[in-house]
Amino acid sequence: MVKMTSNVENSLFYGKLSPCPWIDDQHLLLVSLEGTRSVLVKLNTETGSKEYLLDQRYGTSCLDVLDQIGSRLLLFVSDLNPILSENTKQGIVFVDLSDGCAIKEFWKSRLSDNPEISCKYTIKSYSREGSEYNGILIEPGEGCSDLKTLIIFPHGGPHSMYTTAFRYDTYILAQLGYTTLLVNYTGSLGLGPESISLLPGNVGDMDVKDVHHAAMETAPGFEHVVVMGGSHGGFLTGHLIGQYPDFYKAAAMRNPVIDMSSMVGVSDIPDWCYCESGLDYNVYHLPTPDPTAITAMLDKSPIRYIDQVKMSCTHADRS
Repeated sequence: MVKMTSNVENSLFYGKLSPCPWIDDQHLLLVSLEGTRSVLVKLNTETGSKEYLLDQRYGTSCLDVLDQIGSRLLLFVSDLNPILSENTKQGIVFVDLSDGCAIKEFWKSRLSDNPEISCKYTIKSYSREGSEYNGILIEPGEGCSDLKTLIIFPHGGPHSMYTTAFRYDTYILAQLGYTTLLVNYTGSLGLGPESISLLPGNVGDMDVKDVHHAAMETAPGFEHVVVMGGSHGGFLTGHLIGQYPDFYKAAAMRNPVIDMSSMVGVSDIPDWCYCESGLDYNVYHLPTPDPTAITAMLDKSPIRYIDQVKMSCTHADRS
């Protein structure tokens, strides 16, 4: 077992293992999700120490392992802005760690090298009642129109995160003139173990307030604020339009969690309902939901605010 301390720098937020992750008998290569990036980490499995690889070379871009044979790596480097620049990289990289990190790069923008259809992004920091979290604000580029509409887009999970890796959805929205705020609320990966452990038992309250606080901080200058999300992001969308019905002008939910009390009996992840509600769950002794558990789940669900919703909302489930 690898022993890690509790802060972000000395913790692992597992993103991905390559098919052959061992560099040697002692070191493991993996992608760790930290802050707003996916970073390449060399982990010493005996001491628990970790070393960031290529971190300074690629700035804010995200790294992903495509393939690995021992110390030889094939990586994909990605950034929210698809236009190539000194600080923005998109493409395939071959790295030989045994040869002093010898690198051969094959840069190619995914979409276009035309700056007129670029987008720009800013890492935002937020603080609410002692909780520190972040977001990524993606705005239309200079050649795009600006519809003065802010889209709030909380992620699902809830224990996942947004990174600065390229996204088609936010890029297309930027080309259409929309600004999108990706919110990494309390409980998101990359914010530290303490942040992750704070959210279970506080869903429907802490995460909702974090997202709304970020929306209010960012909203000045925009004529309309709308919200969308899937899964737990849909859960938050339902809460936001119910708890703050006069603030959000439109909403879209994809396979949202609307009522955990009814979900727990039919879902293939009943443990999620228990754990995120702050209730005990034992996979070896499956609990029968009792009135106390059902009430706790219902109290944390967005359906309790359905009478307060004022707008029409689009809804979609996965096929």
